[in-house]
Amino acid sequence: MKYILQFLLMIILHMPSRLMAQDTVVIQERPPQYDSLKLLYPFLNLPENRIKGDTASLNGFYRKLDRIEHGSREQAVVVHIGDSHVQPGVFSLPLREWMQLTFGNAGRGVMFPYRLAKSNGPAGYVSRADTPWIYGRNATEKRPLPTGIAGFTLKSASPSASFSIEFKAIQYDPQDTASLVIFHENRDSCFSFSVMNDLTGLVYPVLDSSMAYQTTYLLTDQPQSIRVRAAKTNETQKWAIFYGMSIETRRPGVILHTIGVNGAMYTSYLESEHFTEQLASLHPDLLIISLGTNEAFGVKGYSSDTFRMGMDSLFMKIRQSGNSSAIILTTPPGIYKGTRKKRRTSYKPNPVAATVSDVIKQYATSNGMDYWDWYTIMGGREGMAKWKAKKLTDRRYIHFSGKGYGIQGVLLREALRESYDGYKKVKKDR
Repeated sequence: MKYILQFLLMIILHMPSRLMAQDTVVIQERPPQYDSLKLLYPFLNLPENRIKGDTASLNGFYRKLDRIEHGSREQAVVVHIGDSHVQPGVFSLPLREWMQLTFGNAGRGVMFPYRLAKSNGPAGYVSRADTPWIYGRNATEKRPLPTGIAGFTLKSASPSASFSIEFKAIQYDPQDTASLVIFHENRDSCFSFSVMNDLTGLVYPVLDSSMAYQTTYLLTDQPQSIRVRAAKTNETQKWAIFYGMSIETRRPGVILHTIGVNGAMYTSYLESEHFTEQLASLHPDLLIISLGTNEAFGVKGYSSDTFRMGMDSLFMKIRQSGNSSAIILTTPPGIYKGTRKKRRTSYKPNPVAATVSDVIKQYATSNGMDYWDWYTIMGGREGMAKWKAKKLTDRRYIHFSGKGYGIQGVLLREALRESYDGYKKVKKDR
């Protein structure tokens, strides 16, 4: 047995670093169909699975979807912003699939090489790096780096710094014209970037470099892997600073950007130096914001007034950036809180989760926004234990399994689809 373990250790130690540097993802399992959820999970409060609030605020977004459905060449842009419930991408996936199958796939949207920041990422692509990068994220108290659109940042002083993104599936149809937007620091002291097909060596031309903090490249083929490389063009440049990237096409349809940061709160995005400016450059029609879990879980001396002020400040900053999109707020789940005693941890419902949920609903109602009451839909105060009994959560009653996030995503998709169908029915009856 000793020699077997030594042999396995040698294999691991001699494994190429490129193979070990892959993004970790939540194991995905196709969620059940919506019609079967009530039978499988009777604790779900399905009558509450609706978009509530000032639903007329969604009419502009719905009008655009309706035009696209009837042949217009427009694109509708949805941005789902959140914390660790959103970062793996599983929560957003059912909504992405429905919208892009129904209205057209206008691009993958925001991406980030999460593995380089020692974090987990969504399925569909993996990142690798042969050169070292330092990293930061917006959810840490001491932020060593400014952050932007993805909530994460990479920085390197090496003029040869690079990383690759390998796609696990085709990102767009061969006939589509696609572009890659790189969000980066573009001061005189910072390197620019070049993008190439990592397998063929084809360098992609710059399509647009006129906007602050971003450069757009034309993807002239369908790469299986791309390499993003620092490009030093003069002696004043000392650093490469990368905020994120987005794949977009010119096809009519929907782009759904998923932006999540483990541990993030409303104030994390508020205090992110370049987030709202870069968010506005996506030209979103709808923002879905799924935050509040970390305020309920990790904030000592929680105050509803302080929480509400943080929300208000973020939305004020979003509006001041020129972003006039519709907004749907989602409430956090009924998470539990652990108590350690005699080397054993017991878990009980966290009462702050209900308070945070109430504040979010009240804020949405008072500010002409819509909300999706996930706290109530998933079962409320005792709901997490019922999800845990079905093996749909982690052992700490905070996060869901891949299947659990898939179910959550199906529920949000159906709530939004029902809301859109209601808009079309009213329009038809007029």
